[in-house]
Amino acid sequence: MLFASRPSCIKRLLVIEDDPLVAFDNERTLKHSGYDVVASVDSGEAAVALMAVEQLDALVLDLGLAGDMTGREVARLARDRGIAVLLVTGQCPEDAADIALACLNKPHSASALVAALKALEAMSCKNEAPRKVSGLTTYWRPEAA
Repeated sequence: MLFASRPSCIKRLLVIEDDPLVAFDNERTLKHSGYDVVASVDSGEAAVALMAVEQLDALVLDLGLAGDMTGREVARLARDRGIAVLLVTGQCPEDAADIALACLNKPHSASALVAALKALEAMSCKNEAPRKVSGLTTYWRPEAA
């Protein structure tokens, strides 16, 4: 089976995606992989409201969102709160390393999304270099031991 192991330190996720079909597919994939998807929202404003009241380990974040708030603004707020950010977008921006731990290019497979979150976990929870994942760019900076 594709989705065999339960994640260890990244469990509670918020999916932020303005395309309802992509959001549904991502949520379904992540739930079947053992993640607790707190919600799927389409705007930065909704994401920030949830970040204020929910304990989150990571965001799966598209940069193009409904509403007035940009994905970059959401990513910066999450980073400042210690929430890991996985950008999932058509093209990784040049400043992605400033706002996220990794960026997964669209379109992507279900297995690539799960592998990207495992890479995020390796970097943020274990301070380990992530495994290579097709379509994923990582911005890992090892912490001093």
